[in-house]
Amino acid sequence: MTITEIANFGKPSILVPLPNVSHNHQQYNAEVLKNVGAAQIIQNEELNGNKLNSEIQNMLNSGKLTEMGENAKKIKIENVQGKIYEEIKELIDSNK
Repeated sequence: MTITEIANFGKPSILVPLPNVSHNHQQYNAEVLKNVGAAQIIQNEELNGNKLNSEIQNMLNSGKLTEMGENAKKIKIENVQGKIYEEIKELIDSNK
C-alpha cells in the first residue's frame, strides 16, 4: 500500500526494503518506483545516517524532485481500496 500511496500522491521517495520479508516483495515493489524514475533505493544493510543524508542531498541538488513526483504518478492506481475490497469479496463468495 505504501508504494500505491506514494504513486497516488506523486511523491519522490527513498525506499529501504526489508530483506527478510517473504519473497522479497518489498524490493520488487521499490524497484517499480525506481524503474520509472520516482525513487531511490537504499539496501537495509547499507543504511546509515551518512548514506541517507547523501541520498537526500543528491535528490535535492539534482533539481529532479518535481520530475520524480510526476514519474510516480505514472503508475498511479485509482480506487485501489475498492479494487482490493472487490478481490476479497470475490474470494469469500467463491469459497461459500
